[in-house]
Amino acid sequence: MFTNTLSFKGKIRVVLSEFKSLILNTFNIKKRLFLYKNWKNIKKPKKKFAIVIGGGPSFNSKIASNIFFKRKYFDIIAINYYCLNKFSIKLIPDYYLLSDPEQVQTEKIKVKKINQIIKKYIIKHKIKFISPYDKRWGFYTKPYLQFNDSQNLITNNIDPRKPRGYRSNTGMKAIAMMLALGYKKIFILGFDYDYPRKITINSKNKLILEENHHYGVKYVDVSNDFYSIAHALNWWALDFWSMRKFKSKKIINVTNKSMIDVFRRISQENFIKKLKKHNS
Repeated sequence: MFTNTLSFKGKIRVVLSEFKSLILNTFNIKKRLFLYKNWKNIKKPKKKFAIVIGGGPSFNSKIASNIFFKRKYFDIIAINYYCLNKFSIKLIPDYYLLSDPEQVQTEKIKVKKINQIIKKYIIKHKIKFISPYDKRWGFYTKPYLQFNDSQNLITNNIDPRKPRGYRSNTGMKAIAMMLALGYKKIFILGFDYDYPRKITINSKNKLILEENHHYGVKYVDVSNDFYSIAHALNWWALDFWSMRKFKSKKIINVTNKSMIDVFRRISQENFIKKLKKHNS
């Protein structure tokens, strides 16, 4: 169950969680030193442009094939279950970022099988793996980069070495990585984040969410995650507000129907036209 920040108990729980995170990070000297050294030794990328691929259905085979033909001009970072789509066989990312706890600690047989698929994909294609600072992530392969996945929302921090000033959203973490690595322009694709459009209520007042990704669609009863429709909408609203901490002229949102309003946008059609013209 996600914390209900509309209730008094929920608000207190959030404050205590933030305080605990701040204390643990302050006194974890080993973690702070490791992350500093890890990032200090990373070479700046040779390419100027990066593409961040989210999980939304707006990232499709047409866009993937156009990116493939201009592949040499971009570094690509993928997240979560990217490797489950059909075009991942051809369009191999440079980086793969994971951060969902279920990807390292789960009792669900189906999820364990998917985690094995992700692991094989990363190793087979020698992709640079990015994960939170935690030895459990060594299950996949030795991380190329690690980041501080503690959270401290009273700050505006997006520096991967310090506690996040934004909510736990894997796509945002991927953007933070690309900004920290110094790319001059970052195109984000598949960042539909249109959950408010996809939530419905059935005859028994159960919350049903259409989880629509570029690797598949399923309808999920999320009543065990959210107390009510108010709780669900408030939760996503907090995510949208948190995303404002990433506002930057470097970031361009390439989606026609995305509900994210923080970044400059171009249509998918115009993005493809720019790709076809790109030769430098």
